[in-house]
Amino acid sequence: MSTIAIACGGTGGHIYPGITLGEHLRQLDYPVIFTGSNLRMEKDKIPQAGFDFMGVPVRPFNKKQPLRSVLNWWQCSRQAQAYFKQHEVRALVGMGSYITVPAILAAKKLGIPIFLVETNRVPGKANQWLGRMAKWVALAYAETAASFPATETFVSGSPVRPEFGLVDRQTGAHIFGLDSASPVLTIIGGSQGAQVINDALLAALPELLAIEKLQIVHVCGASNFDEISAKALSSSGQGRYHLLEYVENMPALLATTDLALSRAGASIIAELMVCEVPVILVPGRFGGGHQRDNAKAVESVGAGFTLEESELSPERLAQCVKNVILNTDKQQQMRQNSKQLNTRDAAEHIVRKIVDSI
Repeated sequence: MSTIAIACGGTGGHIYPGITLGEHLRQLDYPVIFTGSNLRMEKDKIPQAGFDFMGVPVRPFNKKQPLRSVLNWWQCSRQAQAYFKQHEVRALVGMGSYITVPAILAAKKLGIPIFLVETNRVPGKANQWLGRMAKWVALAYAETAASFPATETFVSGSPVRPEFGLVDRQTGAHIFGLDSASPVLTIIGGSQGAQVINDALLAALPELLAIEKLQIVHVCGASNFDEISAKALSSSGQGRYHLLEYVENMPALLATTDLALSRAGASIIAELMVCEVPVILVPGRFGGGHQRDNAKAVESVGAGFTLEESELSPERLAQCVKNVILNTDKQQQMRQNSKQLNTRDAAEHIVRKIVDSI
């Protein structure tokens, strides 16, 4: 069978969809290898998933030192070429981000077919630049096709792990020590955490905990855990506030979640929609503002709404939570609306296309 390489990394939003594709390909007996950065979280997460991984010291392009950046990418690309030759790679799947650039340049140099996956509504700079090198680009949103005028595109949705949407509420509640009969608010800052969300949540915590029986699960990110734990101690005496650094079993957590407060990364949005979780989205200002466009897609179907960082006061946050968590009819309608963005079959769709293309 032909070996297929997957290039991904930087954040969970790039890594986990890549791992999901790798697992589907592995089930079809295709050998799958990965490449990414040896400086970011993929260096641990991908080997833990049972895949061969080669990390390179790739860094973002620095406009103030363009020659140094070009040299870094060239050196990393040479490493990727050797890795692909060693494993006799016959196709490369790029999941977006500057981290994939050396691998894609290596594949182009070796004549290896390149396939891209773009899960954001507005594509990142790497995929926009590299799209012309690809045989096709798989999209989460139909309107993204306009960004790839010279390349074949198709709408697949965003890949999510098959466990999402399959865990029942009672099981999820048991895993996280929650009462399945009481409402749950889950705060997700993304794999790197989100300071602005953490700060607003902590300030609003007393008012939120005053909501009868409301349970709060706060996934704050490892880098913020100690500081937030100390700050939250005085407000969490009721035992209904649960602070976590990071969650591996996100399918179980979302199974018991009635409302989420989250960044608007493409991957977490896809997971929320598959699990039919109403969401308040706080788009990050990084990456050219692509999260704002992702949030608009969710808002447009009525599955969630957006709070800009500038609007994220403790009072506004508490009011938004109350408007949903205390209105079961509204929750049910938002859950129903989320089905319009359910992409449970995205990975299978993309994998079929890969297999047909090699």
